[in-house]
Parts: sequence; structure tokens; C-alpha cells
Amino acid sequence: MPTSLYSFDTEYCADSLEFYPFGETRRFLVGTYQLLQPSNTDGTELSSKDSQRVGRIYVCDAITNEGIQIVEKQRIETSAIFDIKWAYNLVADKELAGIACANGSLAIYSANTQSDTFLTHFATTETQPSMCCSLDWSNRLTPNDPRVVASYSDGSLQVFGIGESELQATEQGQGHELEAWISAFDYWDTSRVYSGGDDAMFKGWDLRMGFQTPIFSSRRHQAGVCSIQSNFHQQNMVATGSYDEHVFVWDTRNMRVPMKELNVGGGVWRLKWHPKRADRLLVAAMYNGFHILDTSDSLRLCGSFMDHESIAYGADWCQHSDKADWLVGTCSFYDHIVHIWHDDI
Repeated sequence: MPTSLYSFDTEYCADSLEFYPFGETRRFLVGTYQLLQPSNTDGTELSSKDSQRVGRIYVCDAITNEGIQIVEKQRIETSAIFDIKWAYNLVADKELAGIACANGSLAIYSANTQSDTFLTHFATTETQPSMCCSLDWSNRLTPNDPRVVASYSDGSLQVFGIGESELQATEQGQGHELEAWISAFDYWDTSRVYSGGDDAMFKGWDLRMGFQTPIFSSRRHQAGVCSIQSNFHQQNMVATGSYDEHVFVWDTRNMRVPMKELNVGGGVWRLKWHPKRADRLLVAAMYNGFHILDTSDSLRLCGSFMDHESIAYGADWCQHSDKADWLVGTCSFYDHIVHIWHDDI
């Protein structure tokens, strides 16, 4: 079983982690979410509406110095963060990362490794009453026409184009009856978008027809659908995860039933395909730690990391490795801890 190489405390509750995909580096971002209760000085009764949701982005390097150590390079105060995703190809010659914020905004930051200030603000959408729960970029495999899809707590979905210094909404609609926890592009066909919601629905959309009618709707999951990722190594394959504790792997040519499934326990919040291997899937299983699945035949558990003592939310593979094993970063919520570990598989 993998063991922690290094850990650090993010102070705020930690829920998202993404490694920097450009260059030979172990740099990563951590997103946090904290609900601040206002001080009650006059004796009036306060409700949750009086609370403030704040967050922080950490820019960190995992360096080798008699083992692995984590060095903080930058921190940015933000609204509370639900999700962080890098664009894996340049957008107008810029390295961009998207941040889904609890104030309803979608924030984009530009990275510059030559500057002491690694992340600088690029663009942000207007705040709104519903929270922005997730985002995904279209350009993992197709650098042309980069777009962002975002999902919101009121069940809506939006797609944005990238301007010189702004985001331009191109499609929007009501995707789910309850919170739309996750949205994702099909990296092989970026006219197709997937979404999952607290209504236990997993849906597919053709952007050429907008968000009026889904091209499929599946209630195969028995609870809220929280994670979706298209396999960028293998066409026609997408993974989904749910509060119902199941991971499904689907063939997008037949969305009636999944090809493979496994109960990992705990509820599934995040899924990440391996950077180089088409048959490895990283799972953040909320109340049951983090797992690595072998998807080559039936779904099989081939490794688990159980050092976290709170809800397992954020997870990612380091995007570069010169060894057989790969560095993995994970973070958990109420104990606000980040761990770095090797997959050892």
C-alpha cells in the first residue's frame, strides 16, 4: 500500500488539486473552500446565509531534497473553490487554468514560470447566486477552438469561448433539476459534453443542438453523479463516479449500460485517467480514501492510499515522471491536508 512522502496543512478545507501540465516539473495547484461564520456581537440569530465562503489557491512545488518536500511558491485569496482544471494545450500562446468558484464565477488564470508571480488573473465571469461547481476544457486533444464548459448548483450548464481577456458565453441551458456537480467534454469529439447532477442523472449533450434536449439520459447511478472524465488515450471511453459508491466505465457508442463497474465505497467525487497509461484510473472516494483502478479488463482495485483522515476530494497524477512509479497528489477536506505519494504500481 502506498505511503505518504510528504504532507502539508492548507489551513482552509482542501478539495481540489491539479498538477501543472507544461514542462518537466512537479508544480501543482491546490484549491480550498472555507465557510466563515460571522461573529455575533448583538445577540441576533444568524443563519447559514450570513456565512462567507472564502478560498485560497496554493501554488506548490514537490522538490527532491533528501526525499520529497513541498515548497509553497504563491497563494491567492479567492472565493471558495469547487474545482481547478488546467487547459492542457496553450490558449492564444498562454498557459491557462480555470477555477470554479462558490460565488458563481468562473475565473481564469495565466501561468508564467519565468515570473516570481506564477499565476496572474486573465478573466472572470460575473458572480451569480448559484455556485460554479465544475469546469472542463475542450482542448486536451484538439488545440483549436478552445472552450470551457461549467456546471452550476442550480442545475444549469454553460459553455464559454476564450476572448483576448474575457470569457464569452456561447451556450447555456438547464441541464439538471438539482445541483449539476460535474461537466466534461468528450476530448475526441468536442461537440459533445457530458454532465452529472444530484438528480442521479448522467447526460450527454450535442452542442450543435444546445442544451435543450440531451442525446442520452442515464439513471444507471443510484445517487448524485459527481465525476466524469473522457479517456484521452482511448476513444469512445468515459468514466463516471457517484455518491452511490460506484465507478462506471462506458463505451460512448452504447450508453444504455456501462461496460464495467466497481463499488469502491465511500462515494466518488473525482476521477482522473493516468497521464500515460490508458488502463489506470485515480479515484477520490470521499469517505473511503483514494484508489487506483486497473481498467484493462474488468475494473480491479490495484492500490489504495488511506492516510487521509477526512473526506477525500482532490486528486491528480503528476504529469511527468522519469521512473516507473508516478507521483500522486491528494487532498482532504476537514483536516485540510495535502499528501504526496508514489503509486508504486
